Amino acid sequence: MNDNSEFIGEFLVESSENLDQLDKDLLALESQPDDQQRLASIFRMVHTIKGNSGFFGFSKLGALAHSGEHLLGRLRDGKLTLDGRVAGTLYSMVDAVRTILQSIEATGGEGEHDYRELSQTLAAVAADASAAPAPSAAAPASATPAPPVAAETAAVPTAPVAETAPAAPPNAVPASAALQSAPAAPAAPVAPASTETTVRVDVGVLASILDLVGELVLARNQLRSIDSDDPAVQAVTHRIHAVTGALQEAAVKTRMQPVEQVFSKFPRTVRDLAVGCGKEVQFVVDGGETELDRTLVEAIRDPLTHLIRNAVDHGIEPPETRAARGKSRTGRLALRAFNESGRVTIEVSDDGAGIAVQAVRDKAVARGLVSRAEVDALPEDRVLQFIFEPGFSTAAQVTSVSGRGVGMDVVKTNIEAIGGTVDIHSRPGLGTTVRVHVPLTLAILPALVVRCGGERFAIPQSAVSELVPLRPDRSGPRIEGLADAPVMRVRGRLVPVVFLDQFLRLREAPARRDEGTVVLVKVDDREFGLVVDGMQSGATLRRRDLLDAASLCTIVVKPIGGLLAGLGLYSGATVLGDGGVVLILDLRGVLRSANIPPLNREVESSAAKSDGPPPDRYLVCSTHSGRRVALPLADVVRLEQYRPAEVQTVGARRVVRRGDTFTPLHDADELLGQLPVGTAATVNVVVVDGVQGGYGVAVESIVDVLEAESPLQAGLSVRGVAGTRALGGIATEVLDLGCVASGAEPIPAL
Repeated sequence: MNDNSEFIGEFLVESSENLDQLDKDLLALESQPDDQQRLASIFRMVHTIKGNSGFFGFSKLGALAHSGEHLLGRLRDGKLTLDGRVAGTLYSMVDAVRTILQSIEATGGEGEHDYRELSQTLAAVAADASAAPAPSAAAPASATPAPPVAAETAAVPTAPVAETAPAAPPNAVPASAALQSAPAAPAAPVAPASTETTVRVDVGVLASILDLVGELVLARNQLRSIDSDDPAVQAVTHRIHAVTGALQEAAVKTRMQPVEQVFSKFPRTVRDLAVGCGKEVQFVVDGGETELDRTLVEAIRDPLTHLIRNAVDHGIEPPETRAARGKSRTGRLALRAFNESGRVTIEVSDDGAGIAVQAVRDKAVARGLVSRAEVDALPEDRVLQFIFEPGFSTAAQVTSVSGRGVGMDVVKTNIEAIGGTVDIHSRPGLGTTVRVHVPLTLAILPALVVRCGGERFAIPQSAVSELVPLRPDRSGPRIEGLADAPVMRVRGRLVPVVFLDQFLRLREAPARRDEGTVVLVKVDDREFGLVVDGMQSGATLRRRDLLDAASLCTIVVKPIGGLLAGLGLYSGATVLGDGGVVLILDLRGVLRSANIPPLNREVESSAAKSDGPPPDRYLVCSTHSGRRVALPLADVVRLEQYRPAEVQTVGARRVVRRGDTFTPLHDADELLGQLPVGTAATVNVVVVDGVQGGYGVAVESIVDVLEAESPLQAGLSVRGVAGTRALGGIATEVLDLGCVASGAEPIPAL
């Protein structure tokens, strides 16, 4: 094997891919036994494996593939019909081939197991004359199948347990098998584009590249923290920043893989489980093209397997039971993946019997997890969380598939280990839905850096919904409630808050309730606030979803161990541009430790009781000349800060570089027909939504986000002003963004 290790490695990879496709095609063939094109494709795949086995001297594998090829040939020639016995024998052949390949990969040999009995079974099934169809129903042996399509067109094939559009398999064969293709049905040639645009790279190399990019990001952050007045240094720094960002994005993409690689295994799993349990299951898959970091793709395999096994074994009822309840005899199991709020959600749902909530309550009391009075007061969604307790099960009997109470515990443990969450919803008699939420990647992510008690902490940006400043004059939102249950009133609802300094014991004396900033975060379906001293730069943010460039940075996640990991409050650490080590808060750990209530309490307010549309909201700013202006909040994308040297001039326009484009920059005073006053140390830019990336409006400072208190009075308009509105009790000029939109398209970066 040593002399041909490279070729054998290619053979193992391609044979494994062919086996995965065989599973899918056999499932599809069960639902459409007369699909000659698919049958011919299956035949060619097995023939290719047989030919390559002989080339490398794997006699057991070759003999087994030969027996399977003979059986498939009888099916292709119309001498047999595909029934449960034939399909089951072919699946056994595929499993045996996979076992032999795994042995070759691990030891270099085919293993000690003798597969003669299986080969004899394949031969006996192929020779079974009783399975022959009537002559009129037989497909002509000379019929030449249409060449297979070279690319898969659907996520999952159709089968008795699967419902999607039939998939046409990829039929590329290894170069070593080119001379051993079946002469009667030659394989379709591989499109040149697929071989010229793809290359296999060892995952260790990709991991090394991402680690190096992470180190480059840290060095970039350190370089940006150096304050230099030299224009050449600033230009180089800006260029390195842009290139590093692009390289980081490309490196992360190399690790992204579609979840279809996991989903493709489950149709066969569902089929085997349904047959073993005596049930009829229709399996539907959607969103297989959704991408995840490859480490996460592997991490979700076992949890999803547990969920699917539970759904088939305990969720979906037997056909007779379903018919007696007025349901279709065939149960429906759906697996869906989609992107949501910067994370990936994977949903496993069935239309089975659902979960008896009262049985869960009784089991929780019996196990001593909660008292009867406490469990009766809990809402149903909280009661269902007991299912994830170790050893918890409401199954009437233990089967070979599930019922021991360890599966759901494993699901939650494994998902939380990668920074994900699991929630469950069920309706008795109608079915159960389990949703798994996981991050896109764990290596590099944007985060908000906050200051508290002399320390700095990072909060993942995806969880931050809003930052609310606390004001000593109590003119804005304030913290209310008792000392042990503080809350903040935010637009008609009470949000629990946690004083981070007291929670982490960073100070002896409690912080004042009228100072600092409240970081509103959302974890699953819960919302709470973290009271901190401020942002890394000292700036405060006053607008939902607007993050200050100086406080928001890209961090490289480093693992932590020892006592810190055991606390459950930190998900990792990172190194900032100044060389300081910052811990990354695990918001789910904070949620659990702080005993945050599961649901927000709605409170009465005029806004909540009003049936009319919500009032318009504006971002109020101050210009360099001291004028108070406002921009419609719906048009604002984000706030950014630049050094004066980063503002460039192209022709008669000033621009700033954002990613791969130059965004036009307009000074708020210039829009109002007057020259800007003075030169600031930093340029505060409000990025406004528009065609091809929008444009920026430079202002002196951000005042607040306020709701309109009066109609827009266009009669008071002047150049660059759409009208005047009362905001915060003060007449404020609303900028006419339409007058600057024309000619503000960004310029492609060179």
